[in-house]
Amino acid sequence: MIAYCYKKIVLLAGAIILSLGAYAQHTFKLDTPGVVASDESFRIVFTANGECSDFNPPDLSDFDVLAGPSTSTMSSTQIINGKRTETFQISYTYILQPKKTGKYTIGSATVEIAGRRYSSSPATIEVIKGEGSAASSSNQQIAGVSSEDIFMRMSVSKNRVVKGESLVVSLKIYTRVPIAGFENVKFPSFNGFWSQEIETPSNIEFVRETVNGKIYNAALLRRYMLLPQQTGTLTIDPSEMICQVQVRSQSSAPRSVFDDFFDNYQTVRKRVIAPAVQVTVNPLPSGAPASFSGGVGNFSLDARLTRDTIDANEAVSLIVSIKGSGNINLIEPPKLIFPPDFEVYDTKITDKSSKGGGGASGSKEFEYPLIPRGSGTFKLPPVEFSFYDINKKQYVSLSTGELKLRVGAGKDSQSGYASLPAGVSKQAVRSLGTDVRFIKTDSPGLNKSGKFLVSSPFFYIILGLILFLYLLIGRYISKKIERNRNVAFVKNRRANKVARARLKTAEALLRQNQYAPYYEELHRAILGYCSDKLNLLPSELTRENIAESLRSKAVKEELVNELLSMIEACEYARYAPDQGGGAMENNYEKAIKLISELEGQR
Repeated sequence: MIAYCYKKIVLLAGAIILSLGAYAQHTFKLDTPGVVASDESFRIVFTANGECSDFNPPDLSDFDVLAGPSTSTMSSTQIINGKRTETFQISYTYILQPKKTGKYTIGSATVEIAGRRYSSSPATIEVIKGEGSAASSSNQQIAGVSSEDIFMRMSVSKNRVVKGESLVVSLKIYTRVPIAGFENVKFPSFNGFWSQEIETPSNIEFVRETVNGKIYNAALLRRYMLLPQQTGTLTIDPSEMICQVQVRSQSSAPRSVFDDFFDNYQTVRKRVIAPAVQVTVNPLPSGAPASFSGGVGNFSLDARLTRDTIDANEAVSLIVSIKGSGNINLIEPPKLIFPPDFEVYDTKITDKSSKGGGGASGSKEFEYPLIPRGSGTFKLPPVEFSFYDINKKQYVSLSTGELKLRVGAGKDSQSGYASLPAGVSKQAVRSLGTDVRFIKTDSPGLNKSGKFLVSSPFFYIILGLILFLYLLIGRYISKKIERNRNVAFVKNRRANKVARARLKTAEALLRQNQYAPYYEELHRAILGYCSDKLNLLPSELTRENIAESLRSKAVKEELVNELLSMIEACEYARYAPDQGGGAMENNYEKAIKLISELEGQR
């Protein structure tokens, strides 16, 4: 009876836990654009992930409601490894148009899901002045693509820093026209800075932003963290790319009402450049403490021993931890002085810092492995660390205080050795018995005279081995000469070797099915091969220079065209979605065949 009651309690508790889990998984949220034009109609969508009722919309009096609420539902069922999963979603959609410019807040809507009331979070919409009807936008596309329709901008978080102070550089593209792809992307170089990429989107996502009162679709291309290593005015080089923009084709024929449904578009190439940016780097003030090693930011210091009581000849570690924000990734281990009885090994460094939009922050640990050879109580000197505080604009010195380590005599105290004075290692004394030996007084075992190597059997064995090796090596060289006479075989073998060496990293990324990194590495391998093959500098690796150099070397025109097509395919695929269907494997095999054939024509 007790077991039956216990079983019922367990089942009831499990059911309650499952119901609470399902109860807590419901959400109700609002999706809306952040910026709209005053003459633009836009959509807001309230979405719930469960069957709901009693939808109560917010106050929309600041907008004209053109349509809505329209309700749509979506459900799906998945069965994976016998486990059935069902999802349900319901949406309420409004089509709105602003009445005037300004910033407006759409309040919370409420809905009832599974007997509980849920509210959406309020959202703010900025309404800016429109630029006319959609026809003017179409006329702009017909007339061409201007620098106001699409441009690239490079921004820095700070324009004035001190040496070693971190700053963040963001590279974004802004467009009002549809983009089909990118070509010849040249990212900025950072001369005078230590740089690291902190954000590299694999899929470029556009969001709405306003620039000079106009609405653009903006996307982040790269974000870098920089640490200036020089003083003065440093220049971040410009970045550029060629965008493939889709524009409506011009036509002199009269337009009909059906033209708006069957427009013809063509792709044009537009070069966009993010201008150079200058950063002023001031030197650090004089009077730096002796323990200063270049740290700039705001940090804290901590030091501890893994154990405070050990025996002689046992290992212990001193762990120094530096936490904070700034150039923490460039901080070197503090210089420490240990007692002469200690054996000190290489410092182990553990970097636990993270790079975000505001720079580097986190912690860095330095582990000093130690082995004390003598017994006693040792006082380790304080760990000192100094840095330049950006907010206080002064140097700050930190100290941990002394650390005590008690070292016992250990097992060696029972082996008859006397206690040693400080600075003398037991291991050194123990090895004295084998350092100096007595003079040897017995027979040295000298060989008798009168015997020669030539008359011994060992001599004829060596002679036979030499003759055998001579014949073996001669046979190998003859076969190699005969094989090298086949020029086509040699060229093909070397060509395949060169191709596979070039594409080794790309093959590894292909196996991992990493789409964008694979095409980036494939593009880099092909351009690197062209640079070495044609003796071209990286700045000279344009399609025109590559084609001209190959033709000057009498390379077949079909190979030249195939190489240029491969380069273009790689550049396009780096910023386009995965096409599937084995395209990655096909391009890899084409690249091997192409490099092999180019190698075979040298």
